[in-house]
Amino acid sequence: MANKFHAEIRLLAPADAGMFRDVRLEALRQNPEAFASTFEREKNKPLSWFQERFSQADIFGAFIEDELLGMVGFRAQDGSKTKHKAVLWGMYVRAIARNFGLGRRLVDAVVKHASERVEQLQLAVVGENQAAYRFYKNLGFVEYGRETKALKQDGRYYDEILMVKFLAPA
Repeated sequence: MANKFHAEIRLLAPADAGMFRDVRLEALRQNPEAFASTFEREKNKPLSWFQERFSQADIFGAFIEDELLGMVGFRAQDGSKTKHKAVLWGMYVRAIARNFGLGRRLVDAVVKHASERVEQLQLAVVGENQAAYRFYKNLGFVEYGRETKALKQDGRYYDEILMVKFLAPA
């Protein structure tokens, strides 16, 4: 595999919907506890449903040699009193591409994008995923709360740690 320096990070477009669908379904299948949605909910959705995601959020992809190996979403809030905030969601890097710095580059791209639009970037990480928690903490996110029993998968509850990164005013 090419090294991390040859990776391209860019916004996904509707033309990327097929690749996005494949990676999204892999993420939901491989780490069901990490996402609010489920593989069962999304597996039979038409390609147009995945294309619609691009009108609802900005989704960044990490590519090596035209292969989508990771992704992360950015969605700004639109209420008049909450439009200064956005959510980082759906972070996933394929196992084959881990430890190449793609996750960091994806989050950096969202932070740069967010800093031009909002004042704070929020996320939620499953409490048991200490590696992800440390990852976000090392990128400047701080814990501001915990939602107990935030997700329920196969009869098991998962707490989510709520984190935020404060940005310069947009």
